[in-house]
Amino acid sequence: MNFLRNMDLWLVVPASFLITLGGIILSSVSPSSFPQQFFYIGLAIVSFIVFANLDLRFLREISPFLYVLSVALLLITILFGALIRGSSRWIEIGQITLQPSEIIKPLLILFFANLAASGRKGMLIALFSFIPIFILVFIQPDLGSAIVLTSSLFGILFLGGVPLWWFAGGAALFGILTPIFWRLLADYQKQRIHTFLSPASDPLGAGYNSIQAMIAIGAGGLLGRGLGQGTQSQLAFLPERHTDFVFAALSEELGFLASMAVLIAYVVIFGRIIQTLRQTKDTFGQCLLGGIFFCLLVHTVVNIGMNLGVLPVTGIPLPFVSSGGSALISMSAILGLASQVSTGLRSRSNIDII
Repeated sequence: MNFLRNMDLWLVVPASFLITLGGIILSSVSPSSFPQQFFYIGLAIVSFIVFANLDLRFLREISPFLYVLSVALLLITILFGALIRGSSRWIEIGQITLQPSEIIKPLLILFFANLAASGRKGMLIALFSFIPIFILVFIQPDLGSAIVLTSSLFGILFLGGVPLWWFAGGAALFGILTPIFWRLLADYQKQRIHTFLSPASDPLGAGYNSIQAMIAIGAGGLLGRGLGQGTQSQLAFLPERHTDFVFAALSEELGFLASMAVLIAYVVIFGRIIQTLRQTKDTFGQCLLGGIFFCLLVHTVVNIGMNLGVLPVTGIPLPFVSSGGSALISMSAILGLASQVSTGLRSRSNIDII
């Protein structure tokens, strides 16, 4: 079938494994996620197929519209979004809840990659265009998505050939503005950073999540306690066990071997993207893959890092594993773009998408 022509099995197979394993653990620790999760998986498959097959020339042409759409979605979220636990990150449409800060990630990667591929003037435009996006995401507040989007832009600019002194200047500016960013953080975000530095200082309060996650991971052993047998997960000691801390729940019930299988699946995906990146000669393809790689990498590293207690808790879902539709659909779209670039190398010695 034609719509399967841009399916790279080195990306599809490990992602499918992660979705399947995620479904298994969610059925144990969060049965209420179903049958809605099946609906989200179906939408994710459609998202992958669409972005794997839409002509990249067309996507580049409409990328300015995708940027405007992204800004509009973020504004709607702030003005009319549902307020949940002090954050306005979601839009409720009937029984469906969407998180625009997740949905916009593939759209913005396309937009910024297109700009960066046009030269240094385009890179400057990308930097200035990113400012309102960052502000709108930051004030929701959604620090995790702000970090992911910033990392994606970094990858795009780096692969686009931006001068290194730009990064040095950006790092210096960030250092200067750090006190201002600190004052703008919500109280719970500041507390999370304090707790990361000293998790035992408030074990029943701000440090509770990280401590319970580490206990769950350690309790799993080699083969795990078994589905439905995890004390941390089943007795609700582990918070957000279906989203932010799904890796800890998986480690407790399925054990170290399953956790390693998850890590291997991500390594295969990252390795395939890097391999494709090294073979791609087109600047837009390189920028696109740079944004995709850093987006997926930061999602994965930050989520697993906060489960292990080596990074602060930021509320970033684990790609293809965590419950929820917005992130799953977004990550599938991003993987579809990577798959299209990868499979394009089979039929052409050089990707011609200008």
